[in-house]
Amino acid sequence: MRVIGLPCPHCEQTVRAIKSRTMSAMFKEITYRCNNEECGHVFVAGLEVLRTVSLSATPNYELRIPISQRVRATALNQLSLNLSTG
Repeated sequence: MRVIGLPCPHCEQTVRAIKSRTMSAMFKEITYRCNNEECGHVFVAGLEVLRTVSLSATPNYELRIPISQRVRATALNQLSLNLSTG
């Protein structure tokens, strides 16, 4: 699996994740260090769950994750087809 990365916002060189902290089931803070020794920038970025693009077969009903418009339209279309044939 490919790890999601981003460049250093200052020198645009690669960065390395040095630690992470789970803030909630939907948000994590990740501390990065720039690999460019001359730059040395250390910063915190956020990783957040934004929306569902494929419904879970084992959903956690305590979470409220927005559903993408495409998934919502597909689900509504399938429901209308099932109701018209049933």
